[in-house]
Amino acid sequence: MTRAIMAYLLLAAAPVLAQAFDSRAPVDIDAARMDLSDDDREVIFSGSVVIRQANLTLNADRVRVTYAKDASGNPQVQRLDALGNVRIAQDTMRASARTGYYDVNARLITLLGGVKMDRAGNQLSGERVVWNLNTRTSSFDARTAANPGGRVTGRFTVPDKKN
Repeated sequence: MTRAIMAYLLLAAAPVLAQAFDSRAPVDIDAARMDLSDDDREVIFSGSVVIRQANLTLNADRVRVTYAKDASGNPQVQRLDALGNVRIAQDTMRASARTGYYDVNARLITLLGGVKMDRAGNQLSGERVVWNLNTRTSSFDARTAANPGGRVTGRFTVPDKKN
């Protein structure tokens, strides 16, 4: 389970910062409640969830971890769903959305709903961002069923020209 949580935490780092992220660092989880349902193969952390690993922090109202079992009966995380007031912070990068998903096997991380990102004053806004950790690519989109003409917006700082 901790490997998947660590991988989910790459969300804030992917794709540019992923190289600097220490996925072997300990994972600390703080939540008001943890519910485990082995029959449903899920663990739900709820109540102002905070997950920290190295310099990365994930906050959400609730985080659901689903898993399968290997031949030895050990859990293998399949997916993490962060629901409600999702916030991610790493160094100077901040991201927020209503929900976030990490598909462990596909290595796809998705933030949905009012996505806002800020990295050292550079900002992007839209409805959906998807990071592909395999290809180290990302896609930002603002279109929704209710707003098919939605636009991604951004503001980027321009460094001072040095002679």
